[in-house]
Amino acid sequence: MFLTSNKVTAACVVAMMMMVMMMSEAGAIPKGGGQSKHSAKTRNKTHDAAAGMVPLQLDPKSLVPTTNIRPLENASISPWTYKETPDASLLPPVLSEARCLLQGCLNLEGVEDQSLESRPIMHQAMMLRRVKSAGGESYHYKLETRLIAVGCTCVRPTITQQQ
Repeated sequence: MFLTSNKVTAACVVAMMMMVMMMSEAGAIPKGGGQSKHSAKTRNKTHDAAAGMVPLQLDPKSLVPTTNIRPLENASISPWTYKETPDASLLPPVLSEARCLLQGCLNLEGVEDQSLESRPIMHQAMMLRRVKSAGGESYHYKLETRLIAVGCTCVRPTITQQQ
């Protein structure tokens, strides 16, 4: 199975956010402040970097896997499906989130076993939200994080202690 267009877009965003975080932690992005002897153009770049704006260029072709990836949602003992939620102001514009299909988990015969519980696997994902700039004529992107379900797994039920 190859990644769909939405999943490629999501992979691009994740890669982009990871690059921004690594650049910021490594000090590659100037923190701004202080006097500069550079031209006005350089000062504007420093100001943009201090405000957290960094120009990025991504090649989506580099993120497409060269081998098939086995779909796990139907092979799992805790199967799930994906619910897609469109949001034109987000990048990626469609958010795919996993929804567990069972309360329990499948046994070897494929019958639901209620002694285990299906639970979502949560992941903090970074996204970009398109926001109008102060003048209202242009847009910029604001980094957001969301906790989303990426799949489902089986867990032992929570044991409540009686007092």
